[in-house]
Amino acid sequence: VSFEPYYDQSDLITAAVKTVANALILAFIFIIIVLALFLMNLRATLLVVISIPISIGIALMIMSWLGLSANLMSLGGIAVAIGMLVDGSVVMVENMFKHLSHPDARHDEKHKDENDPHDVAHDVKGIPLRLQEAGKEVVRPIFFASLIILVVFMPMFSFQGVEAKLFQPMAISIMLALVSAVFVALIIVPALATFVFKSGIKARKSFIVEPLLKWYKTSLAWSMRNAKIVLIGAFLLLAISLVLLPRLGTEFVPELEEGTINLRVTLAPSASLDTALAVSPKLEAMLMEFPEVTYALSRIGRPEVGGDPEPVNNIEIYIGLKPVSEWTSATNRIDLQQLMELKLEKFPGLLFNFSQPIATRVDELLSGVRAQLAIKLFGPDLKVLAATGQEIEAAVKTVDGARDVAMEQIVGESQLVIKPDRRQLSRYGISVSDVMSVVRDGLGGQSAGQIINGNERYDIYVRLANEFRDKPQNIAELRLIAPGGAWVRLGDVASIEIESGPPQVRRDDVQR
Repeated sequence: VSFEPYYDQSDLITAAVKTVANALILAFIFIIIVLALFLMNLRATLLVVISIPISIGIALMIMSWLGLSANLMSLGGIAVAIGMLVDGSVVMVENMFKHLSHPDARHDEKHKDENDPHDVAHDVKGIPLRLQEAGKEVVRPIFFASLIILVVFMPMFSFQGVEAKLFQPMAISIMLALVSAVFVALIIVPALATFVFKSGIKARKSFIVEPLLKWYKTSLAWSMRNAKIVLIGAFLLLAISLVLLPRLGTEFVPELEEGTINLRVTLAPSASLDTALAVSPKLEAMLMEFPEVTYALSRIGRPEVGGDPEPVNNIEIYIGLKPVSEWTSATNRIDLQQLMELKLEKFPGLLFNFSQPIATRVDELLSGVRAQLAIKLFGPDLKVLAATGQEIEAAVKTVDGARDVAMEQIVGESQLVIKPDRRQLSRYGISVSDVMSVVRDGLGGQSAGQIINGNERYDIYVRLANEFRDKPQNIAELRLIAPGGAWVRLGDVASIEIESGPPQVRRDDVQR
């Protein structure tokens, strides 16, 4: 026997780590290009770039010390914060660069008495003192700018439940990365600068900065002369943004491309296990016809997880996908799901719901159902709930953007209902408990002991053979013994019918 995993979340984690690595590489490239073009100095550029891995390394060490794992959300937080990690270092290095290339009167001999005597005695070409002054000027701006960003993430620590599990790891990783970046910008970068700029620098005019400075000076002068126009324009932009805000689409959690589709197929509540076993291979074969699909495997009924029971009329199909670059039928997952749904419409009476494995579990935690949005109705009358639910379903289907709208089936499960007739039971002197005992032992089975085979024990259950309990007519022929010793048919003292009932009873806050 060989075992082969068909769904492995480590693939998604590997992809997340790869995303972080790509973001780091892109950050390095863009920072090198921007700083090289603006500062026109390779040493200053490398000094800023090296602050990124140092900041991330410090953040990861603190996370390890605090016992925090490098999960998908925390890694995503570091990826988001990469652009902010270099802000402090860029400000620090740019100011040092300015002081080294354009020294002010503070570095003259008559002003050296204001600095530490040891620093003055060991100063070479005035460079360490210039670096000190450059650092002192930007300590407060760097600190308070980073503090403002940190305060933005503080409300996330008030979340509870699912929201806390989702967003707090990301907030913690971002905050740790920013704190590490501030430490690097204020302590490590100045220390490294004393070695990198030991021999001084040669100022070069940037062909990009000079035109920008000229344009900025002109624009600033015009803005100060026309302050009213600038303020009115700013308020107009604010008003326009407030008008457009309600038109933006919103969602609680952005969709993550997991590389796997989770297709939930719901059969009629009365469908048997044999029916589900016959349908699932046909669905898998049709899905495998898409060139983007690598595998399609089904899971029927109650899954392996004990806390996640499902009836046998529920089929979950895991669909593995190739990289998007190899797709030919569609360009994105939504279009591919629509093509799959059109192909599977050949099976009437089946409900299809497309999602992704992790997204499905998150939706279940948030709303209690396997969907991004759920509308719940409460009430004691199942018929009223079913009729109202159908009206709501029809209305929701008309909403733009709604996909896979389906009402949960609350009726349709075939149930064997045995109702004792108390008047007939009293004629024979038989109690209701006697009837229930016969039904329980004959249909459900009764424990009759154990078989011991060495160290192994096997429970023994006894019940009627299938031909005596497979039809209501056969169950009606079961016999009860009256107190006088007479045999009485079960069908003479009880009604035996197959009725349609709810496949399962769901309750929310003790309400049906």
